[in-house]
Amino acid sequence: MKNSHNEIGSEFWSVPTSQKNGLFSYRNVSWHLSGRAALNAIIKEIKKERSAKTAALPSWCCDSMILPFLENGISVSFYSVCYEDGRLCQTVEQGEKADIVLVMDYFGYLSHNTVFTDGVVIRDLTHTVFSEEDPQGDFCFGSLRKWAGFYSGGFAFAKDGRSIPCYSDPRGEEIVQKRKEAMLEKAEYISGKTESKDFLHGFSQAEELLDSCFDGAADPRDVHLIGQLDIPCIKEKRRKNAEFLLEHFRDLAVFKEIGEKDCPLFVPILLDKKTRDGLKWHLIENRIYCPVHWPLTQHHGLTKKEAEIYEKEISLVCDQRYTIEDMKRIVFSVKSYFK
Repeated sequence: MKNSHNEIGSEFWSVPTSQKNGLFSYRNVSWHLSGRAALNAIIKEIKKERSAKTAALPSWCCDSMILPFLENGISVSFYSVCYEDGRLCQTVEQGEKADIVLVMDYFGYLSHNTVFTDGVVIRDLTHTVFSEEDPQGDFCFGSLRKWAGFYSGGFAFAKDGRSIPCYSDPRGEEIVQKRKEAMLEKAEYISGKTESKDFLHGFSQAEELLDSCFDGAADPRDVHLIGQLDIPCIKEKRRKNAEFLLEHFRDLAVFKEIGEKDCPLFVPILLDKKTRDGLKWHLIENRIYCPVHWPLTQHHGLTKKEAEIYEKEISLVCDQRYTIEDMKRIVFSVKSYFK
């Protein structure tokens, strides 16, 4: 679809499909309303078979990963994820143990993978679902909403092949409907059929509802589209776009190289907080919407060092909706801010 309003980033409005490409080869994948609902279902499954009272999570994470543990009466601690000596470092202190360990691989880059052996390991595949690696861990989950225009898109599976139940929530249908309407409205805006940006309100309403929703099934339309997802297109375009951005901002990038098996979600860069915040608004003024990962909340109990990455990171957009010409526009806009 031609981008008549020349915007880059923000919410998706479509899913790239092909008749040739499926997604999951894992057994008994269950489909959920969101990544949070998928994680919540896994935690419930673990609690069926053992006493789980503590969980260790990466210090760099969204609070949507923290809340399902708290909701299930599990106390949370954080192991350190920091940017040091030009690379992302994940550190588990010697002697530190928990009943459950949540592992996250960031932004589709596999070079920083960490393997944990203590506790039940849950791996968040949201960022690396299209990176070519057999994921390690007892359970895996993620969300496809970060990759394309899915209304729902949460998934979960156990490495031993058992089925993860999907728990219902009556609000799920309302959330899906609001996202559907907002995507249709955004598609009309992007194509130039309307000047209205009311879709922003629709997406916001859906997110507000989702914030308090820990269960729910995936929309059947999404499950059908997942089987037709054009994965080669997603990977090829993202890798090309990300490589172009890295040619210009490698010295600022969290991940300075794209591995053979990587499929980038974004190109995260680090700046001091004042510069990062100023750049974000400068890009918005140029109709380029780059997120920061993530907002710090009351649920994050971090050291000053661990909190630094939250204050410095901004994610440059590189997804399949855009061309190298769009990447040139991002480069020009970023560089113009520093002039």
